[in-house]
Amino acid sequence: MANEKQVDRLKRAFRVASASWDRAAARTAPGEIACRAGCFGCCIGLFDISLPEAVLVRAGVDRLAVGDREDVLRRARRIVEESAPAFPGDARTGLLDPDRSEDADDDYFAVVADRACPMLELPSGRCRIYEERPVTCRTYGFAWASDGAVFHPPCGLNLPGASGERQLETSVDIGLLDQAEDVAADLAAGLGIEPGSETTIAHAVLGTAFGPPPG
Repeated sequence: MANEKQVDRLKRAFRVASASWDRAAARTAPGEIACRAGCFGCCIGLFDISLPEAVLVRAGVDRLAVGDREDVLRRARRIVEESAPAFPGDARTGLLDPDRSEDADDDYFAVVADRACPMLELPSGRCRIYEERPVTCRTYGFAWASDGAVFHPPCGLNLPGASGERQLETSVDIGLLDQAEDVAADLAAGLGIEPGSETTIAHAVLGTAFGPPPG
């Protein structure tokens, strides 16, 4: 488990991603962005997250009130159990196989594409671990760019009809968001796993690789 100092370092590092989103939003014109409180279409479907993200997610769940934490655990457990046959890794530890094929990855994430994130509070649409949410959650909505080129489009609700040039102008530069790497080696050593290990939000909550499930 991460200590308090590591969690604080991760939060500071991930705020870089939040600030990048804010800068992108500042470059938009009225009507170009639909993101708002209670809009949670981007919270449907799981995706892979890094070790630093997983550790911060677990820390966020640990601080929840009992009722919220129990609901997160119940929903995460359902996802983990029901998707276990397709999980390209060890569902018990929660670690994705670093040598998994792209097809295996695609097949698994297709299985969980319609699953709501366990952190999503319904019907409010509020994220229960907003301060500890992964980088993907902090940057989604705008195009993702690297080396001056868009490699992932914006949310379909944002920038309607925008050209590729406009998408790039309002994009988040993913190349600037590696601020948590200096913490990753320490986290991996403390947990006894590989620094580049990946998981999902549901498996970060329940995977034995990240410590005992929050109680």
